This record gives sequence, C-alpha cells and structure tokens, in this order.
Amino acid sequence: MLILRRFERRVGEELRRTWIGDGSERALTCALRIACYGLLGWLSVAWAGGQAPAGAPARFVVVLDAAHGGEDGGARLGSATSDSDAPGQGGGEVEKNVTLAMSVRLRSLLMARGFQVVTTREGNVSLDADARAQIANRAVAGAGNGAACLILHATEMGSGVHLFVSSLAPTGLGTTGLGRFLPWKTAQSAYVSRSLKLAGQVNSALEHVSAGGGPITATLKRASLPGLDSMTCPAVAIEIAPIRGGDRKVLTEVTDPEYQTQVVEALAAALLEWKTDTGADLGPGSSPASSSGSGPGADKAGGRQP
Repeated sequence: MLILRRFERRVGEELRRTWIGDGSERALTCALRIACYGLLGWLSVAWAGGQAPAGAPARFVVVLDAAHGGEDGGARLGSATSDSDAPGQGGGEVEKNVTLAMSVRLRSLLMARGFQVVTTREGNVSLDADARAQIANRAVAGAGNGAACLILHATEMGSGVHLFVSSLAPTGLGTTGLGRFLPWKTAQSAYVSRSLKLAGQVNSALEHVSAGGGPITATLKRASLPGLDSMTCPAVAIEIAPIRGGDRKVLTEVTDPEYQTQVVEALAAALLEWKTDTGADLGPGSSPASSSGSGPGADKAGGRQP
C-alpha cells in the first residue's frame, strides 16, 4: 500500500505540470486513485494465484470416474467362458453398475484413510468424456502433486486387470503446466510420465492380491482415450476382467463381489503409497471430503477448448 501511495504522488506531480484547471486536477486525482487501487487489486489476485495461503494444509485429491451411466450401459458382464467372447455378449449385469459399485466402495476406503475424494457420478447419470475430464480438472486444480485420477471400467475380454495410460507423448512440463493453459485434447501430455508411475504403483499393489486361486495379473497398455487425454492430473484407466485359468476358462467372474473388493482394496493401497511417495499430506485440522462434480456449473479448468 505504501508503494502505491508513493507511486500515486510521484505520477500525480508529473501529470499536474501539464494539467490545467482545478476541476481537471480533481478529476485527474480521482482517476489516478482508481487506477492505483485497480493495480493493487490486480497484484493481489496475481499473488494469490501463485501462492498458497499461509498455513493452508496441503490437499491430496483422488478423482474416481465410474465409466458409462444413464442410457450408456457399457458391456454386459457375468457369463464369459473364453477369451474369444465378443464384447457385450456377457450375462445379466451391465458395466455401468459394476463401475459405480466399485467407485462407491473405493471412495469409502479412501475417505477412511483421509483422502479428499471427488466422483464424476453418484448414480445412473449420463456424462460425456469432456464432462468427466472437466469435473476431474476442476477437482485437482491447485492440488499440485497431490492428485490422482482413476477411470473405472469392466469387461469380459481378456483376464485380470488392464491398465491404460494415455499414448500422448510426454511434454516434460510436469507440474509446471499447472499455471498454463493446455490444449484441451492433449492436456494429459504434461502428466504422462507421472501417470506411468501411478500405473506402476497400481500394478505393484495388484501383485500382492490373489483371486480364484491365483494372483491377479495386470497388463499395461498405452491408448488414446477421450476424457483421459484431457485430464490435468496423473490418470490411469483401470479395466477389470475375469480371472481365467490356463485353459482360458473363467475362474472368477467380474461380477463376483469378493473379486471386486480385492481389486478395490489393492487400488486403495496403491493410492496410499502414491500419496506417501509424492509427499502430499492433508495436514492437521483438515477434514476428508467427498463430493460429486456431476452437477451443473462445472467449468473446464486446466484445459482450453479448441
């Protein structure tokens, strides 16, 4: 404030040398003060945008995106018998219900461990890929390293758990991209390297879990996925498939509640390890929270529409 006072005085003295008339001088003084206080407001916003409030606890935010919903039921699950089954030819359960059930279970486990959890949907609602990325980006804005986004899918194809990370080339921006506008369709490129590390944590956690008499195998793939490619956080798409034996016969169905619980617990363990590795801490006095970003008014933070 003192600096602005001095700035106002010095500029005012210089301008008054060429400004004629008492009325004009009063108008000049008023305009100058408005400009100075406007500058003060701008500086305050700029400083607040680049600095965390003193004493504010660090956040660790997890976004859970239960795939499908509404009229989009996804694959039908529950009666696969071989690896050649075509998508959508399963039994009576639909993928959207399985992914939502897993999201709800995982949210409860994470909240009990002190995470802040944001879900893209809490019920049978329809969301397009952009809306899901929009919710995720808004949730993790300002979280820095303390964030992770998981997209949950289920399938009758293959075996075990399939992990997908964006196939975009890493830009090397890391967390420096947080203060920039990133192209909407390729925003994940700034986070691909950390997404691969997150996938490694998930894979490690799954190695310690067994289902159907054997370990849960995980495979990592790179793919360009709508929504995932626009997320401004370490993000992994996780697709749960049946557990199969050596003859490709199903040992454990995707719809098995115990199997789903084992996968969810492994994901919670992976995220806890991820949180520890990133050094993020909720800090004293903070409280875990869960919210759904599926309501109106969410904006596309962190990315820019083409």
